[in-house]
Amino acid sequence: MSDDHLDGKLLAAARHAQERLIEAEHDAEVARAEFHRAVRRLHLHGGSLRELAQALGLSHQRVHQIVEAAGGSRRWGRRRAARPVAAACSFCGRRHPDASDMIAGPGVYICEACATLAAEVLGTGQATAAGPALIRPVTEHEKRERCSFCGKYRPQCAGLAAAASPAADGKTARHVAICAECLALCAEIIAERTA
Repeated sequence: MSDDHLDGKLLAAARHAQERLIEAEHDAEVARAEFHRAVRRLHLHGGSLRELAQALGLSHQRVHQIVEAAGGSRRWGRRRAARPVAAACSFCGRRHPDASDMIAGPGVYICEACATLAAEVLGTGQATAAGPALIRPVTEHEKRERCSFCGKYRPQCAGLAAAASPAADGKTARHVAICAECLALCAEIIAERTA
């Protein structure tokens, strides 16, 4: 049946309702993603799954599913006591005597300068130098690349920036990467420090 046989006003109303539905579904997806990221941030900042479930009126299993869907439960943040005084950034290899310049992940560190550069790389799609290393965007075809902070593979990420920095022995290069979501968490940590 062609559009010629349909009532014009009813068709316009249906199309308008369809547009509103698409917008509402998009808004719901955005709100769901924001909620999931907020729950994961609470968990990464020390809240147990049981505490979060009780506070949010959800089951422990549902909170676990939300945390895993939002990037996993691998805890990372600002580590103080477990880190040597002069930790090295896993991206640029530079040592930072001031612990507040570093953000720690599970066995990986990123300095504020490299976090800013990695965000720029994801924004522009262009590689940039970070000390002796080069931070580059990871293409969608590099499916086995994964975030060193949360463990997500490239297809699970909105974007991924990677670098090969000199290892502690000065010879072999260590490959590290960070996803857009973990960079957003880094930005929050940096903002908290400067507030």
